[in-house]
Amino acid sequence: MTKLIEEIRQIEFEKIEYNQESEDYFETQQGNIPILISAPHGARHLRKGKWKEEDEYTASIAIRLGEATGAHVIYVKNKTHEDANYIKRARYKDNIRGIVQNDGIKFLLDIHGVNKNRPFKICVGTRYNNNNESSCPTYKDTIEEVLRDFQDPPIFNRRNFKAKKKETVTSFAQRECGIESAQVEINARYRIVERKPDSSKAMSGKEPVFKAEEKDVLDLFNHLKEMILRVSEKIKSDRRKVAVTQLESVIG
Repeated sequence: MTKLIEEIRQIEFEKIEYNQESEDYFETQQGNIPILISAPHGARHLRKGKWKEEDEYTASIAIRLGEATGAHVIYVKNKTHEDANYIKRARYKDNIRGIVQNDGIKFLLDIHGVNKNRPFKICVGTRYNNNNESSCPTYKDTIEEVLRDFQDPPIFNRRNFKAKKKETVTSFAQRECGIESAQVEINARYRIVERKPDSSKAMSGKEPVFKAEEKDVLDLFNHLKEMILRVSEKIKSDRRKVAVTQLESVIG
């Protein structure tokens, strides 16, 4: 097992409690670039009165991506009655708003997981395909450039994975925080390093043992890392262009 894969596994086993409830159900990690990574389904969460299973390893991947890129991170680490990607008001979203305002965040990447039978490795949800309504018009081309050798088309907005509803974290970031955002759905075969005994599937007996291929997890991680770094560079480049334009207008 490579060092990176072992680090992701260790985070998941030591920091993420799928079934242990806590009032402090989420945690944040400070970064130094204007990007925020979110993982709102790191542990079990209540939706419509029923407990939904955790998106395994989304929190640990988010944490490790933050360390690798300098992005800020917010992630769910404990079982919670608040499903921040489904309900309108949640403390998780309040904290996103605070991070955006305090740290000058320009882009949010919201990480989720889908089961191994989905016909894709990854799907990026931007609410709509057209730029006028998209949650990510500025950085969509950059994301596509990075992912085109990882995921066959369509990369964006497959059915049921568009992050279109107004309660999603992606929609919240766009509509209420005024920043660009995208939702990433990751197939289980590209994120589950080693299924934990307290996972929903293990405890139900449906699939107690499951491991993704190490090379696939590394491939996924490296593409997401490159995506974040490329978006960060575009943010910096756009800022420089604005500054030059403003200076030229002052000089006349």
